[in-house]
Amino acid sequence: MKQEKFYGVVCGDSDSLLDKLIAEGYQYDLILTDPPYNLKKDFGNKSDDLSLDDFVATTNSRIAKLKKLLTKEGSIIWFGIHDYICYAQIAMINAGLFYRRMNIWHYENGFSRSKKEPATQYEPFLWFSNNEKKWTYNVDEVRIPYKSVERLKKPIKYKTAQGVKKIWEPNAKGAMRGDIWQFPTLAGKCFANERTDHPTQKPESLITEILKAFCPMIDGVYSGSVLDPFHGSGTLGVCCEKLNRKGHKIKWTGIELEKRWCDVASNRITKIDVE
Repeated sequence: MKQEKFYGVVCGDSDSLLDKLIAEGYQYDLILTDPPYNLKKDFGNKSDDLSLDDFVATTNSRIAKLKKLLTKEGSIIWFGIHDYICYAQIAMINAGLFYRRMNIWHYENGFSRSKKEPATQYEPFLWFSNNEKKWTYNVDEVRIPYKSVERLKKPIKYKTAQGVKKIWEPNAKGAMRGDIWQFPTLAGKCFANERTDHPTQKPESLITEILKAFCPMIDGVYSGSVLDPFHGSGTLGVCCEKLNRKGHKIKWTGIELEKRWCDVASNRITKIDVE
Protein backbone atom coordinates (compact mmCIF):
# COMPACT_ATOMS: atom_id res chain seq x y z
CA MET A 1 0.00 0.00 0.00
CA LYS A 2 1.36 3.41 -0.97
CA GLN A 3 2.57 5.63 1.85
CA GLU A 4 1.35 9.23 1.98
CA LYS A 5 4.91 10.38 2.74
CA PHE A 6 5.56 10.34 -0.99
CA TYR A 7 2.90 12.94 -1.75
CA GLY A 8 3.46 16.69 -1.40
CA VAL A 9 6.95 18.14 -1.03
CA VAL A 10 9.53 15.36 -0.63
CA CYS A 11 13.10 16.38 0.19
CA GLY A 12 15.68 13.96 -1.16
CA ASP A 13 17.65 12.70 -4.15
CA SER A 14 15.20 11.86 -6.94
CA ASP A 15 17.66 9.43 -8.55
CA SER A 16 17.26 7.14 -5.52
CA LEU A 17 13.71 8.11 -4.53
CA LEU A 18 12.39 7.17 -7.97
CA ASP A 19 13.52 3.61 -7.25
CA LYS A 20 11.48 3.65 -4.03
CA LEU A 21 8.41 4.97 -5.83
CA ILE A 22 8.74 2.19 -8.41
CA ALA A 23 9.19 -0.46 -5.71
CA GLU A 24 6.08 0.72 -3.84
CA GLY A 25 3.92 0.73 -6.96
CA TYR A 26 3.35 4.45 -7.43
CA GLN A 27 1.84 5.46 -10.77
CA TYR A 28 1.41 8.97 -12.16
CA ASP A 29 -0.86 10.24 -14.91
CA LEU A 30 1.48 13.13 -15.66
CA ILE A 31 5.17 13.68 -15.04
CA LEU A 32 5.81 17.39 -15.49
CA THR A 33 9.37 18.46 -14.79
CA ASP A 34 12.07 21.03 -15.41
CA PRO A 35 15.32 19.11 -14.77
CA PRO A 36 18.81 20.67 -14.66
CA TYR A 37 19.81 21.74 -18.17
CA ASN A 38 23.55 21.19 -17.58
CA LEU A 39 24.30 24.89 -17.98
CA LYS A 40 26.36 25.14 -14.77
CA LYS A 41 23.60 26.87 -12.78
CA ASP A 42 24.11 26.99 -9.02
CA PHE A 43 21.32 25.01 -7.34
CA GLY A 44 23.47 24.40 -4.24
CA ASN A 45 25.04 21.26 -5.74
CA LYS A 46 26.81 20.01 -8.89
CA SER A 47 23.72 18.54 -10.59
CA ASP A 48 23.89 21.11 -13.40
CA ASP A 49 27.60 20.71 -14.13
CA LEU A 50 28.22 17.25 -15.62
CA SER A 51 30.40 16.06 -18.45
CA LEU A 52 28.42 15.39 -21.60
CA ASP A 53 28.83 11.62 -21.19
CA ASP A 54 27.59 11.78 -17.59
CA PHE A 55 24.71 14.05 -18.55
CA VAL A 56 23.56 11.67 -21.28
CA ALA A 57 23.91 8.59 -19.05
CA THR A 58 22.04 10.33 -16.20
CA THR A 59 19.26 11.47 -18.54
CA ASN A 60 18.86 7.94 -19.93
CA SER A 61 18.65 6.46 -16.43
CA ARG A 62 16.14 9.01 -15.18
CA ILE A 63 13.80 8.68 -18.13
CA ALA A 64 13.89 4.88 -17.97
CA LYS A 65 12.76 5.10 -14.34
CA LEU A 66 10.08 7.68 -15.07
CA LYS A 67 8.65 5.44 -17.77
CA LYS A 68 8.00 2.79 -15.09
CA LEU A 69 6.08 5.35 -13.02
CA LEU A 70 3.60 6.30 -15.74
CA THR A 71 0.05 5.02 -15.88
CA LYS A 72 -0.92 3.20 -19.07
CA GLU A 73 -2.16 6.41 -20.69
CA GLY A 74 0.18 8.79 -18.86
CA SER A 75 2.45 11.45 -20.35
CA ILE A 76 5.79 13.11 -19.66
CA ILE A 77 6.34 16.83 -20.15
CA TRP A 78 10.09 17.51 -20.03
CA PHE A 79 11.56 21.01 -20.21
CA GLY A 80 15.00 21.46 -21.70
CA ILE A 81 17.27 23.81 -23.59
CA HIS A 82 18.06 23.68 -27.31
CA ASP A 83 21.67 22.68 -26.55
CA TYR A 84 20.71 19.32 -25.03
CA ILE A 85 17.00 18.61 -25.60
CA CYS A 86 17.91 16.11 -28.35
CA TYR A 87 19.44 13.74 -25.76
CA ALA A 88 16.21 13.66 -23.76
CA GLN A 89 14.22 13.02 -26.91
CA ILE A 90 16.39 10.06 -27.87
CA ALA A 91 16.28 8.73 -24.29
CA MET A 92 12.47 8.76 -24.34
CA ILE A 93 12.32 6.93 -27.65
CA ASN A 94 14.80 4.34 -26.37
CA ALA A 95 12.72 3.94 -23.19
CA GLY A 96 9.70 2.93 -25.26
CA LEU A 97 7.75 6.18 -24.98
CA PHE A 98 5.85 7.69 -27.91
CA TYR A 99 6.62 11.12 -29.32
CA ARG A 100 3.66 13.47 -29.38
CA ARG A 101 5.08 16.96 -29.85
CA MET A 102 7.96 19.34 -29.32
CA ASN A 103 6.37 22.42 -27.74
CA ILE A 104 7.90 25.86 -27.37
CA TRP A 105 7.64 28.16 -24.37
CA HIS A 106 7.98 31.57 -26.06
CA TYR A 107 8.65 34.79 -24.19
CA GLU A 108 9.69 38.29 -25.23
CA ASN A 109 10.67 39.76 -21.88
CA GLY A 110 13.90 37.84 -21.42
CA PHE A 111 17.37 39.32 -21.87
CA SER A 112 20.61 38.33 -23.55
CA ARG A 113 24.02 38.12 -21.90
CA SER A 114 25.83 38.10 -25.23
CA LYS A 115 25.88 40.20 -28.40
CA LYS A 116 27.55 37.40 -30.35
CA GLU A 117 24.33 35.42 -30.87
CA PRO A 118 20.57 36.01 -31.07
CA ALA A 119 18.75 36.77 -27.83
CA THR A 120 17.05 33.77 -26.24
CA GLN A 121 13.27 33.96 -26.47
CA TYR A 122 12.19 30.36 -26.03
CA GLU A 123 12.68 27.06 -24.25
CA PRO A 124 11.47 23.75 -25.72
CA PHE A 125 9.52 21.16 -23.79
CA LEU A 126 8.89 17.62 -24.97
CA TRP A 127 5.61 15.73 -24.74
CA PHE A 128 5.82 11.94 -24.86
CA SER A 129 3.03 9.48 -24.02
CA ASN A 130 3.22 5.99 -22.55
CA ASN A 131 0.59 4.71 -24.99
CA GLU A 132 0.82 4.92 -28.75
CA LYS A 133 -2.89 5.55 -29.28
CA LYS A 134 -4.38 6.88 -26.02
CA TRP A 135 -3.36 9.85 -23.90
CA THR A 136 -4.86 12.87 -22.14
CA TYR A 137 -5.12 16.23 -23.85
CA ASN A 138 -7.94 18.52 -22.66
CA VAL A 139 -8.26 20.66 -25.78
CA ASP A 140 -11.19 22.74 -24.57
CA GLU A 141 -9.53 23.60 -21.24
CA VAL A 142 -6.67 25.49 -22.89
CA ARG A 143 -8.28 27.24 -25.83
CA ILE A 144 -7.12 30.80 -26.59
CA PRO A 145 -8.92 33.86 -28.02
CA TYR A 146 -9.29 34.03 -31.79
CA LYS A 147 -6.97 36.60 -33.36
CA SER A 148 -9.72 37.97 -35.58
CA VAL A 149 -13.32 38.64 -34.55
CA GLU A 150 -14.39 38.63 -38.19
CA ARG A 151 -14.24 34.84 -38.37
CA LEU A 152 -16.64 34.66 -35.42
CA LYS A 153 -19.47 36.31 -37.31
CA LYS A 154 -20.51 33.47 -39.59
CA PRO A 155 -19.73 29.82 -40.34
CA ILE A 156 -17.18 28.97 -43.04
CA LYS A 157 -18.17 26.52 -45.77
CA TYR A 158 -15.46 24.34 -47.32
CA LYS A 159 -14.81 21.05 -49.09
CA THR A 160 -12.54 18.25 -47.96
CA ALA A 161 -9.94 16.67 -50.25
CA GLN A 162 -12.60 14.06 -51.07
CA GLY A 163 -15.07 16.78 -52.12
CA VAL A 164 -17.31 16.46 -49.07
CA LYS A 165 -19.01 19.74 -48.13
CA LYS A 166 -18.52 20.80 -44.53
CA ILE A 167 -19.17 23.81 -42.34
CA TRP A 168 -16.68 25.15 -39.79
CA GLU A 169 -18.11 27.14 -36.90
CA PRO A 170 -15.98 28.95 -34.28
CA ASN A 171 -15.79 27.38 -30.86
CA ALA A 172 -17.34 29.51 -28.13
CA LYS A 173 -14.30 28.82 -25.92
CA GLY A 174 -11.83 30.11 -28.52
CA ALA A 175 -9.23 28.73 -30.91
CA MET A 176 -7.24 25.56 -30.34
CA ARG A 177 -3.96 26.19 -28.59
CA GLY A 178 -0.94 25.60 -30.81
CA ASP A 179 2.43 24.20 -29.85
CA ILE A 180 3.89 27.64 -29.11
CA TRP A 181 2.95 28.64 -25.56
CA GLN A 182 3.38 32.36 -24.97
CA PHE A 183 3.93 33.30 -21.34
CA PRO A 184 6.31 35.94 -19.94
CA THR A 185 9.26 35.03 -17.75
CA LEU A 186 9.32 36.21 -14.14
CA ALA A 187 11.34 39.30 -15.01
CA GLY A 188 10.48 42.78 -13.80
CA LYS A 189 8.62 44.31 -10.87
CA CYS A 190 5.22 42.94 -11.87
CA PHE A 191 6.38 39.42 -10.93
CA ALA A 192 8.19 40.37 -7.73
CA ASN A 193 5.60 38.68 -5.49
CA GLU A 194 5.84 35.37 -7.35
CA ARG A 195 9.58 35.27 -7.97
CA THR A 196 11.95 33.44 -5.62
CA ASP A 197 15.75 33.25 -5.65
CA HIS A 198 15.68 29.99 -7.62
CA PRO A 199 17.71 30.50 -10.83
CA THR A 200 15.35 28.64 -13.20
CA GLN A 201 11.88 29.22 -11.73
CA LYS A 202 9.03 28.78 -14.22
CA PRO A 203 5.94 31.06 -14.12
CA GLU A 204 2.80 29.70 -12.48
CA SER A 205 0.75 30.81 -15.49
CA LEU A 206 2.66 28.45 -17.78
CA ILE A 207 2.71 25.46 -15.43
CA THR A 208 -0.99 25.84 -14.61
CA GLU A 209 -1.86 25.86 -18.31
CA ILE A 210 0.16 22.69 -18.88
CA LEU A 211 -1.60 21.00 -15.96
CA LYS A 212 -4.97 21.99 -17.40
CA ALA A 213 -3.98 20.53 -20.76
CA PHE A 214 -2.51 17.18 -19.68
CA CYS A 215 -3.94 16.24 -16.28
CA PRO A 216 -6.88 13.79 -16.48
CA MET A 217 -10.38 15.08 -15.66
CA ILE A 218 -13.44 13.34 -14.28
CA ASP A 219 -16.74 15.23 -14.65
CA GLY A 220 -14.94 18.55 -15.02
CA VAL A 221 -12.63 17.97 -12.06
CA TYR A 222 -8.88 17.45 -12.43
CA SER A 223 -8.39 14.15 -10.63
CA GLY A 224 -5.04 12.86 -11.83
CA SER A 225 -1.72 12.27 -10.11
CA VAL A 226 1.32 14.39 -11.01
CA LEU A 227 5.05 14.00 -10.33
CA ASP A 228 7.86 16.53 -10.54
CA PRO A 229 11.18 14.85 -9.67
CA PHE A 230 12.99 18.23 -9.83
CA HIS A 231 10.61 20.40 -7.85
CA GLY A 232 12.94 23.36 -7.27
CA SER A 233 11.11 26.27 -5.68
CA GLY A 234 7.82 24.37 -5.81
CA THR A 235 5.90 25.89 -8.72
CA LEU A 236 4.31 22.55 -9.65
CA GLY A 237 3.01 22.05 -6.11
CA VAL A 238 1.78 25.63 -5.87
CA CYS A 239 -0.15 25.34 -9.13
CA CYS A 240 -1.68 21.98 -8.15
CA GLU A 241 -2.76 23.32 -4.76
CA LYS A 242 -4.27 26.47 -6.25
CA LEU A 243 -6.34 24.28 -8.57
CA ASN A 244 -7.29 22.05 -5.64
CA ARG A 245 -8.53 25.09 -3.70
CA LYS A 246 -10.97 25.57 -6.57
CA GLY A 247 -12.44 22.10 -6.11
CA HIS A 248 -10.04 19.92 -8.10
CA LYS A 249 -8.45 16.77 -6.71
CA ILE A 250 -4.89 16.52 -7.99
CA LYS A 251 -2.50 14.30 -6.03
CA TRP A 252 1.05 15.45 -6.55
CA THR A 253 4.62 14.64 -5.58
CA GLY A 254 7.44 17.17 -5.78
CA ILE A 255 10.94 15.81 -5.13
CA GLU A 256 13.80 18.25 -4.47
CA LEU A 257 17.38 17.56 -3.44
CA GLU A 258 18.15 20.83 -1.64
CA LYS A 259 16.43 21.50 1.70
CA ARG A 260 16.61 25.23 0.99
CA TRP A 261 14.29 24.87 -1.99
CA CYS A 262 12.05 22.37 -0.18
CA ASP A 263 11.52 25.04 2.49
CA VAL A 264 10.79 27.67 -0.16
CA ALA A 265 8.26 25.36 -1.80
CA SER A 266 6.54 24.54 1.50
CA ASN A 267 6.35 28.22 2.44
CA ARG A 268 4.83 29.14 -0.93
CA ILE A 269 2.18 26.45 -0.51
CA THR A 270 1.44 27.52 3.07
CA LYS A 271 0.82 31.09 1.91
CA ILE A 272 -1.78 30.11 -0.71
CA ASP A 273 -4.72 30.32 1.70
CA VAL A 274 -3.74 33.80 2.90
CA GLU A 275 -3.16 35.36 -0.50
